[in-house]
Amino acid sequence: MEALRFDSLPPVPPPAAGNPLPEEGWLSVSQLNEQVRQLLEEGLPFVRVKGEVADLHQPASGHLYFTLLDAQSRLRAVVWRSTRSRLRLLPKNGDSLLITGRMALYPPRGEYQLVVEAMQAAGSGSERERFLQLFKRLQAEGLFAEARKRPLPFLPEVIGVVTSASGAAIHDIIRVLEQRVAGYQLLLAPARVQGEGADREMVAALRTLWQDGRAEVIICGRGGGSADDLAAFNSELLVRALVASPVPVISAVGHEVDVTLADLAADWRAPTPSAAAERVLPEYGPLRRRVQSLQQRLQQAVAALLLRQRHGLQLARQRLLHPRRRLELQRRRCDELSQRLERAHAMRLQAAHRLLQSWHNRLCLWAVSGASLRLQQNRLHHLQQRLQQSAPRALRQARQRWQQTTLRLHSLSPLAVLQRGYAIVYDQQGNILRSSEGLSSGAILRLTLAVGKVTVQVQAIEE
Repeated sequence: MEALRFDSLPPVPPPAAGNPLPEEGWLSVSQLNEQVRQLLEEGLPFVRVKGEVADLHQPASGHLYFTLLDAQSRLRAVVWRSTRSRLRLLPKNGDSLLITGRMALYPPRGEYQLVVEAMQAAGSGSERERFLQLFKRLQAEGLFAEARKRPLPFLPEVIGVVTSASGAAIHDIIRVLEQRVAGYQLLLAPARVQGEGADREMVAALRTLWQDGRAEVIICGRGGGSADDLAAFNSELLVRALVASPVPVISAVGHEVDVTLADLAADWRAPTPSAAAERVLPEYGPLRRRVQSLQQRLQQAVAALLLRQRHGLQLARQRLLHPRRRLELQRRRCDELSQRLERAHAMRLQAAHRLLQSWHNRLCLWAVSGASLRLQQNRLHHLQQRLQQSAPRALRQARQRWQQTTLRLHSLSPLAVLQRGYAIVYDQQGNILRSSEGLSSGAILRLTLAVGKVTVQVQAIEE
């Protein structure tokens, strides 16, 4: 593992050993903090402050700790449990509040803070509102779109890191990388990760890595901290630099509660710098087992493929014949077919010869047998005589039947009745009348006579 630093600060020279300073009249740290405490509590017994709440903590003790912000400065504040119980409004991150309290100093840490006595809402926080406006604007430009994010390289040889050279993040990254796959190179571009101008330093460190050109992936991040400490990772300048990076970038800000704009713009987000190192390089043991598993599967697949190819080769070899052997088989096949053709031809000739002989025998039999021919001639003459005798008789019988049928038909015909002077009477509907029932005087009737038809009108009806 090779670690390179592209820039560094000159060391601070120690005091000259030949000029010792007198110890009389010097205050201890505790004495100075006590004097400052008295000055604060006596000089500012009552203050009214307006600001935005950030980094709110609620420990089990019941006290509330938070930071009060404006555009340029920050102030620590505390709400004691006794005061919290009588407050009508409890603070939340992003709230803009009007706070009444007093200034106090915590001597063990030398930090002064605002002890809150009362508070009221002053509207939505300006810092949070600016953050949301910046988020919406950058999102509308597509800087947070998942489609533009690139995959991380597998097993990169050179890893770039942008973080504080003295922070815990770089030590966590190196510790994790030492436990992973060996043979990598680490390039550290140090930069401040909090405070005024930290975003510009991180952008400059990113450009240093880009100009070097060796880094295949870049980790940009820091360890945990308060929401105020992460302000540099919400900078528009840093977000645009991450998007413009020619190599994939991992955002590794060790604060899982709040998501920064850098997390959204980076190609991949890690919850901690250690997790970023784990993502960049896989662990050697599982990777080796994975490679061994793939190697074993590859060997099995190749062995199975070779077995199938060998089996197919054997089958093809069995089917493959020498051209001379193939010619011999074809010649033998031709001989067999020729023999079968000759046998079939001989059998067909024999069958035709037998049929011809049968017809020849029958023809000779009919030609030679004169008695049979005379018998057939006598039979034909007899049949002709019977036909000549039976035909006139049958004709006479048919004529007699026709005459009898004609006489019967004539006797049954209504025309014969009409010849004797009768008539058939029809009404206007064409129905035959058999009685005078239903007729009325003046009715029109039609009469069918033996010759012709007459239309008459009823003059009188007699019973």
